[in-house]
Amino acid sequence: MKAFFQIVTLTLSLVTGGILLAGSFYDISTTEDWHTEAVLAKRAGVPVMMVFSADECPYCQRLKKQVLLPLVKNGKLSNKVLLREFNIDHGGKIVDFDGERIRTRIFVQRYDIYATPTVVLVDYEGEPLATPIVGFNEPDAYTDQLRDTIDSATMTLAALRGPRFSAVDGTPPAHSHK
Repeated sequence: MKAFFQIVTLTLSLVTGGILLAGSFYDISTTEDWHTEAVLAKRAGVPVMMVFSADECPYCQRLKKQVLLPLVKNGKLSNKVLLREFNIDHGGKIVDFDGERIRTRIFVQRYDIYATPTVVLVDYEGEPLATPIVGFNEPDAYTDQLRDTIDSATMTLAALRGPRFSAVDGTPPAHSHK
């Protein structure tokens, strides 16, 4: 019976993750379990896009309303990133990319978050793939910058997963035949 519930839970996670990756939900999910998010992103082959926000941050709300939600609704982020928001004001502990619980403060310090909003694109181990985007100003310019950052992170992730870096993800190197 326990195995049955584990299978149902995993299936629901995969289905939900697939829907979120497809951009079918018109909101941005928050998380405190980065390990689960990394597993979903790895299965989809996309970077994790972390949006660091704060409770009393009008620019965070503007970013979400003027850029992120329209991109989600229009499917522009579908199959490109796993988008998750993280509120830095919520204290306590979270689950890190390696599955271990750590303090929120330590997690935020790791990414050198000194202003909100900050967008950081990472691989499945939480390693940054591109230069973070700090702050928010004008929606059109931000959208262009975000697109370029996502493209850069995607190329970096692809390079890390390619034959040259195969030892990183545990796959055997490709053999060339001469």
